[in-house]
Amino acid sequence: MKLTKLLTDKMVHHLKSIGKMAINKVDLTVTQLVNDLNEGLTWFKKDDLGYGSIETKYGATAPQIMAIRKHPALKDAETSITIFNIIDDTKNDNTISTKGSISNRTDNPVEQPVVAVGSNETTVDSAADIFANL
Repeated sequence: MKLTKLLTDKMVHHLKSIGKMAINKVDLTVTQLVNDLNEGLTWFKKDDLGYGSIETKYGATAPQIMAIRKHPALKDAETSITIFNIIDDTKNDNTISTKGSISNRTDNPVEQPVVAVGSNETTVDSAADIFANL
């Protein structure tokens, strides 16, 4: 990386010294580019998903983006987007009506609860009968 920076700096200095072109130097950090990708930016404008592209944001050309992507810390970096999947949990098609399920059950007889009161056993017809005699 130091060699690349050295060559770039020498090229910039040479081109400025001969007055052949204006050079705009843009400093980009790996963190900055990874954050851009995590915000949904794509590398290239042609691949823009509606969040923008690094190519457009920094005014780079496609060959410049290809060169940036060769950096060891960025070679596997790709766009990350979040997709929200809304699940409507207010509608439950598997709801079973309590009234229907109780009245239609004939194969499973319901045993009446037996309540021990003192030493005598008493059969009650419903929970209301248990509390009625208190």
